[in-house]
Amino acid sequence: MATYAEPYRPYEFALSDSGTRSYEDITLASGAGALVAGSVIGRVSKRQAAAPIPTIVGTGTGLMSGLTFGPDVQVGSYVITLTATSATAAFTVTAPDGTALPTGNVATAYKSNHLSFLIANGGTMTTGDAYTVVVTAGGTPVLVGTGSGTVSGVSLGKNAVPGTYRVKLTATSATALFEVQGPNGLVGTGNVATAFTSDQVNFTLANGGTMTLGDYFNIIVAGYTTPQGKLWDPTAVDGTNEVYGVITHDADASSTTATVSVLTRDAEVKSAALQWKSTVTAAQKSEAYRQLAANGVQVRS
Repeated sequence: MATYAEPYRPYEFALSDSGTRSYEDITLASGAGALVAGSVIGRVSKRQAAAPIPTIVGTGTGLMSGLTFGPDVQVGSYVITLTATSATAAFTVTAPDGTALPTGNVATAYKSNHLSFLIANGGTMTTGDAYTVVVTAGGTPVLVGTGSGTVSGVSLGKNAVPGTYRVKLTATSATALFEVQGPNGLVGTGNVATAFTSDQVNFTLANGGTMTLGDYFNIIVAGYTTPQGKLWDPTAVDGTNEVYGVITHDADASSTTATVSVLTRDAEVKSAALQWKSTVTAAQKSEAYRQLAANGVQVRS
């Protein structure tokens, strides 16, 4: 006689919760697969990006410099538009999602959680002149400076944080030393023509001709306006290596997105009822339990 395995039912994994406070809705990413109730998921929340310093579009000759990005940086186009004609003209800043960011002024350093820069009065500043900062997912960083070095093999590590990683040359030679400054401080040092690896960013600087002291590249870690869910994967670098919660019912996101409720906080769950990506080991599950506990979700035997 065939054996019938009773599937886990919606919410069967939950031993206790704090009502609606414990749950949130999330969109599962297309391609995440057919997930069952009790699946432990993370969120696709970060990606490598790049953005060159733009030139002015209009009749003026103002110059932008010192471009960096903060933890709220988005992929897409930031539009900076002058609203006056003067050496200290005001400008507006619009994010890719249409959000109006704080305004600024020429000749005064601009700072926000999205991006920071300085527009210098390079001659004429004209009302309507604009800069478009294009942040491209997966883009190749462009050198800022006088040399001709190039960067390749850019990838993120599992501990990459949103913002700017600045790779700056500290010498002038074919194997020049460089330092990597991340959003939270110094990540490490390396040498041109030798692969740089870390748990935050990875890349190789190639001597494309001249490597000049002070030249730098910006590697950007950008987020998503609405992060999407996938099965938790401790080896991932896109954010799904961090536990977000446990889905409450079956959802099929094999070929399209799907919306599902997720238990994320103030609860207790049954370990035997939790469902995992097939490659997750027992030791890795222990790490997931630790991350769940940090969010207020206790795993019980």
